[in-house]
Amino acid sequence: MNTIRNYINAMFSSLPKTPEILRLQAEMMENMEDKYHDLIREGKSEHEAVGIILADIGSAENLKAELGITDVAPQPTQDHSAFLTQRAAFQRKFAIAIASGVVLCICAIIAGAVCDAFTHNDTYTCLAFFVPIAAAVAIFVYFGIREDWYENRYKEIYHEAEPESKGFSDAIAAIIFPLAVVIYLILGFVFDLWHPGWIIFPICGLIVAAVEAYEKLKARQ
Repeated sequence: MNTIRNYINAMFSSLPKTPEILRLQAEMMENMEDKYHDLIREGKSEHEAVGIILADIGSAENLKAELGITDVAPQPTQDHSAFLTQRAAFQRKFAIAIASGVVLCICAIIAGAVCDAFTHNDTYTCLAFFVPIAAAVAIFVYFGIREDWYENRYKEIYHEAEPESKGFSDAIAAIIFPLAVVIYLILGFVFDLWHPGWIIFPICGLIVAAVEAYEKLKARQ
């Protein structure tokens, strides 16, 4: 009997899995089992019963003809080697860009502190801080958009599912932003440093963005 089940399953494996086809497969399986037991009761041996039933079932081609199903020529596999090469080259640029953005953020903090210490001019201090920050943000945004495009395209080609678990950057964000609020309030109420204490918030945002970018980069390796 297992021979009959396997034969029927093999026949239907090449057919579309529509509700009608699945129902027909179940009905055929049930009918052939009943016929098998009837032949055994009539005195047929197991091999004789299996041979008679397989001859009655026919071939998969006959079944397709009865159902009006035509074979669809397989589509040629598209060569994605060029895309993979471009993606690998971009990942190298992405790593350099993220590292450069982090360095610019560090330089912004140092430049702002040095300028404030020597010039005591808020305008010069803001310029010294925000010019490198603006450059870092531009790098993160541009390369982040390009990285997302490559990631989505890769998933589209290879049908990868989106991971459900949250990354390390989400855990960092959940900790660093409440901590930044506490530090900002302490700087303001205790040391009267509401300005430039607010700088802590864009710095935290850049840290989270850098960690997220690095996390994505490591996931691609």
